[in-house]
Amino acid sequence: MEPSFFALLVIIFFAGAVLGIVFSRKIRQETEPAYETSVRTGKSNISGRGAFAANDISQWDIVERCPVLVVDEDDIGGELLNYVFYGDDETKRLVAMGNGMLFNHSSFPNVAYYLEETPLGPELVIYALRDIRKDEELFYNYGSEWWSTRAHQSTMNRAGY
Repeated sequence: MEPSFFALLVIIFFAGAVLGIVFSRKIRQETEPAYETSVRTGKSNISGRGAFAANDISQWDIVERCPVLVVDEDDIGGELLNYVFYGDDETKRLVAMGNGMLFNHSSFPNVAYYLEETPLGPELVIYALRDIRKDEELFYNYGSEWWSTRAHQSTMNRAGY
């Protein structure tokens, strides 16, 4: 093999490798949707950690989509009980991934949620009830059932159960 022919093959090989890398990065950028989160976590003035608006959010905008695990009520206990959502069935609980468990309670919430079935499984979709300013803490209403079950448990604990 002549040296000039070998050099030409080496140049063609490296040029192809470089073009392959450039094109694969370009294709990857076009096919992977950019995701900018609307939520950051931080210290809450209400209780422990909280979820906060990472930027301004308009009313009805989706704040976060949280994949959930659907588990039986019997599988939840201890402190985790304070961080799960009620499912459609009274015996089911939803364990939210992402920041979904870090939203604190308010009787005047600025976000709400609904459960949506997706091709990848159920998701808790959290959306804004009103315009929310950047750095404002995000709250949803835990509901009367959440509070009534804790009142019942604290009564049981005081009674020694």
